[in-house]
Amino acid sequence: MRTGRILGVMLNTDSASARSAHRLYVHLLWPTLGRLPLIPQAVRGVVEGHLIALCRRLDAEPLCVRVLADRAHALVRFKPNHSVGRLVSHLKTGSEEALAAAGRPVRWGRGYAARTVGAGEVRRARRRIVSLRDRRLKRRRSRPVPARRTYVR
Repeated sequence: MRTGRILGVMLNTDSASARSAHRLYVHLLWPTLGRLPLIPQAVRGVVEGHLIALCRRLDAEPLCVRVLADRAHALVRFKPNHSVGRLVSHLKTGSEEALAAAGRPVRWGRGYAARTVGAGEVRRARRRIVSLRDRRLKRRRSRPVPARRTYVR
């Protein structure tokens, strides 16, 4: 049996579902409300735990889950009869409700991004998600706007 340690959670990759015929992998991403850094460092582990539990409850296999200050990433293996939109909807609402009940409210923004991942690229996608870091807010420097040139023939 092979196990992988993903962000403090042991995930079994040699289960019966891992040996089944379907291999549909998707990299999901959804932002916080207004893409603001609303999730503090202390709460991220709790949010990741809720997302992993929700994936398993929805009969999807979470391979990697990473929550940053302004977005969440999940690499999920799911069955052909599952809908990606419905899965993301349940993940977002379920994690919001569970964390609000625990006194740690998190607000997700509208929409999501989903990218399919081939079976041969799962390891690379997992490494990429684990290596993600928080984005630094860029300060906009006030630069003079260059004058427009008008070309006349």
